[in-house]
Amino acid sequence: MRAHSISRSRQSGTVLLIALVLLLLAGLLTLFALRVGVFEQSSTGNDVRAKVAGEVAEAGLAQGFEFLIRQHPDMLTNAGLWERCSATDESFPCGAVPNTLFDDDGDPDTAQVSRRGSMFRLAADTTHTIANIDLALSQHMLRLPTSSKITAMANGQGVSYGVAPVVCFARAPANPAGGIPCGNVGASSVSIATFVSVARLPGENTSSTLVQTVGQYPKLGDEIVRTPPIMASGAVDVTGNLQVVTNPNAGGVGVPVSVWSRLDIDKHGTPNTCYADEFFRYTQGSHVPSIYQSTIRCDDCKCDASGAPATLSYDASGNNRCSGGFTDCEGIDVLDVDATTNSNTLYNTGGHVGANFNVRSDSLSYPTCEFPPDLFRYVFGVPAWVDNNLDCFAETKGGSVLYQNPDNGVVATVAPDEAYLYKIADKIIPTLAHQNLVRGIQTGTGALLSSSTSKGIIWCQIDCDLSGQIGTPDAPVLLILDGPVQIHGVVFGFVFVRDTGSPLRPATGSSTSGSCPSNCMVQMNANSAIYGALVVQGQMKVNGTAAVIYDGNVINGVVQQAGLVYATLPGAWTDRESY
Repeated sequence: MRAHSISRSRQSGTVLLIALVLLLLAGLLTLFALRVGVFEQSSTGNDVRAKVAGEVAEAGLAQGFEFLIRQHPDMLTNAGLWERCSATDESFPCGAVPNTLFDDDGDPDTAQVSRRGSMFRLAADTTHTIANIDLALSQHMLRLPTSSKITAMANGQGVSYGVAPVVCFARAPANPAGGIPCGNVGASSVSIATFVSVARLPGENTSSTLVQTVGQYPKLGDEIVRTPPIMASGAVDVTGNLQVVTNPNAGGVGVPVSVWSRLDIDKHGTPNTCYADEFFRYTQGSHVPSIYQSTIRCDDCKCDASGAPATLSYDASGNNRCSGGFTDCEGIDVLDVDATTNSNTLYNTGGHVGANFNVRSDSLSYPTCEFPPDLFRYVFGVPAWVDNNLDCFAETKGGSVLYQNPDNGVVATVAPDEAYLYKIADKIIPTLAHQNLVRGIQTGTGALLSSSTSKGIIWCQIDCDLSGQIGTPDAPVLLILDGPVQIHGVVFGFVFVRDTGSPLRPATGSSTSGSCPSNCMVQMNANSAIYGALVVQGQMKVNGTAAVIYDGNVINGVVQQAGLVYATLPGAWTDRESY
């Protein structure tokens, strides 16, 4: 009995011990679970605060870009506001730019320069402070208006942020294979700005630093400079005495192009193509050229080869450059498809007519299309037409897009080329139905189409015939004219005659057939002249004595007046920096 009693006592003690151990384990598990919960809650809160700081820093990038590039671009020409970064300076904000070396002059024998050392930051201003941002940072930041800054999160917690630019005042590279060199403040109208945005939550350790680089490029690309004097997607019918001064470098350095078309250039009159020197210096008759601003003007001059070698198409009183029995062929400066032939015969025996091979621009040529299927895209870089049948000609209008007038909020469905033009045009002559899509500052009248004071980008939607003088060499125009149009005056600039795609447009439009001149997209009449270039989405006809004179000074002026487009550089956003 005693042994039995001792055994029961030991069993009770063991059970009690196990119960105590289990209770201890349960308590530890409970404490551990509470700790994990607190940790998760803390992590969630940290994540939320980090995201808020990042979003505020993003806002700083956007506001810095808007403030410097759009609202105060004059700061980019004020040398007193900037100081050069040192190549070894890793402080804010210069340190956000890599200290890479590059060739800035194209000379392999000279030393390379530092990217960071060629850029500028805002000069230190110790009177400029931002609450809860260190003076070492805020003294180089933009003075963003307090009224537009974010001051608190949704829960009321305050936020502080600022943004500092580091700017490269870009120069044209001496060596295209090298990097883009930076000049002194105001050395160029093109600037590449790296914005460094710092955001913090006061009273906490939460902060974020974001970096984004914004570059500039011209609204009008290099293609406009290489455009021949005449470029048409339809046939070109010359019945009068058209004078064309060639673009001497349109096909490359020293390769002249006067007319470029995917169809035939039909010559019934006595047209001439020549170089500028032959047009102005050796002009036929008693016409006298004169200096007019930055160019030479002679509306009624005429080409005269004056013993020069017969290289261009009609450089001697409309004579063709034909041989071997051909009667419809041109010299090196006219790119078209000669009558009774087509581009496919390039691969056969009949495709080589005169000095040129025919332009390959049909279904058997596809996808090698030697004439742009979409002329709007070629000039402006925006797709507007679609080549559904793969014949090297975009015959179908692109899908519609939504456009909103920022002045009145009116939203409309428009064609892609129209949406782009509403955004970039300086002046618009609208149809009655489209007046509410035109911003107040853009509204123009038909008087712009007969005024020498007209300049910039002008888009005419209705009644677009030209008369008088439009633009000047020093202030040329870029005219986008919804066809059909007639030209009676003198234009200094670039003329683009647009096919609207409307059912009411002429039957020819940009098509390959139709009645011209009655349905031509453009007609040039006697005594009209264009100093610059003419691009036509459709067929054109020339009556009487008219001239299209390629003028590099005028075209460069068009590009400069069109201005620049800003865009973030791919891969230039980063959060690897910390300040």
